[in-house]
Amino acid sequence: MAEMRKWLGAIVGLACGLAAAGADAADAAKAPPALNHAVVCPPFKGDSVVAGLYHAEMVRMLKSTPGIEYYEGARPLPAFTFRVNGTVATNEEGQVFVRVAVVDAARKEQIASHVAPASLDPTLIAGWSRTIQADMTRRAAKLPFECRIGRKRGQESISLDRGLGSGLEPGMVLYVSVDEEPLISPATGEIVGRDSPRAVGQIQIFRVMDDAAYARPTLDVKLPRFDRLYARSF
Repeated sequence: MAEMRKWLGAIVGLACGLAAAGADAADAAKAPPALNHAVVCPPFKGDSVVAGLYHAEMVRMLKSTPGIEYYEGARPLPAFTFRVNGTVATNEEGQVFVRVAVVDAARKEQIASHVAPASLDPTLIAGWSRTIQADMTRRAAKLPFECRIGRKRGQESISLDRGLGSGLEPGMVLYVSVDEEPLISPATGEIVGRDSPRAVGQIQIFRVMDDAAYARPTLDVKLPRFDRLYARSF
């Protein structure tokens, strides 16, 4: 009897485990696929040895971080790109520092920066890498995906300047927005922010290629007659 109870307990445990796994799989299936941000990282400025080492490490991290599509070589950049700028500099006391800044290239705004002591010590570089990669992963998960829309007069279908590497898939639905207007200070005339983006329609992807995708407005949606539209995930 004790042996039978033992076997029954094992079977019940297995069934519960399978049910939980099935629920997790169902939740994963419902979750929308992650979209990747376009990122470029030019060579770091400063001492060629130290700057080259940190730049190589940054490129390695960008290529391995979820939510990022790294652009390099002669590949054309999309309109919405994040640019990682790095500089290695020495202060008056002879201390060497590495500074990394992330810039929203489309809006010409800096969205993040990090300064840390620079070294050729692999242990210190590894610690710097962990800090930077954790921050990149967190930011990539929170930032909305954006890409530029192109369309020709008389055609219902529209093109997007992102493709397979961005994670776009046929059937995916994105919101359409108009370029935000800058908020200008009446006192200084400087740009102090931008108007919040507003959805003006939806599109559904029907074809995805290497560096482009094609979509149509969803049912009963008519896109506004603006020249500069973009798609985003909000």
